[in-house]
Amino acid sequence: MAALGLGGCGFRPLYDDRPRGEAPSTARALAATRVATIPDRQGQILRNAIIQRLGNGPGIAPRHELRVALTIRRELLGVRRDETASRQRVNATAEFTLRPLPSGDPVFAGRAYAVDAFNIVPNEFFAAQLSGEAAEARVAERLAEDIVAQLAAFYARGAGST
Repeated sequence: MAALGLGGCGFRPLYDDRPRGEAPSTARALAATRVATIPDRQGQILRNAIIQRLGNGPGIAPRHELRVALTIRRELLGVRRDETASRQRVNATAEFTLRPLPSGDPVFAGRAYAVDAFNIVPNEFFAAQLSGEAAEARVAERLAEDIVAQLAAFYARGAGST
C-alpha cells in the first residue's frame, strides 16, 4: 500500500533507469561523467573510487567532466607521558566542479568532507604506516560516496541534461 501512495506523489527512485522526458536517467548521466586526474597517490585512490561508483564503462561517451581538488591533513591526537602521539586523525576535503564537455563553465560545484583516525602503537613504525594508509583509503571511499551522491542528486533534478 505504501508503494502505491508513493507513486501518486511523484516519488521516483534516484537511480531509476527509465527515461523521463528528454532528460537522461541518473544512472546513465553518472556513467557519462569523466573524472579528471587527481594529483598524488591519495588522489589516484579517490579517482578510482569515484569511477567505480559512477559506473563508467567502455562505449559510454562522456558528457561531463568532474574535476576534484583533494586536501588531506593529518593531526596528532592523544599525547603519552613521553610526549609522543598515541593517535592520529586524517581530515580530508574534496572540492569539485562539474563541467560539460568538450569545454564549458561549471554547471555544478560542491564540497565533501571525511574524517578518520587510527592508533599509533609505540615502536611499531610499519604498523603505524599501514594504519595511516588504511585510514586514507577509508576517507577516500567516504569522499567518493558523498561526491557521487551529490552528483546523483544534481542529475536527478534534470539539471545535468545540458
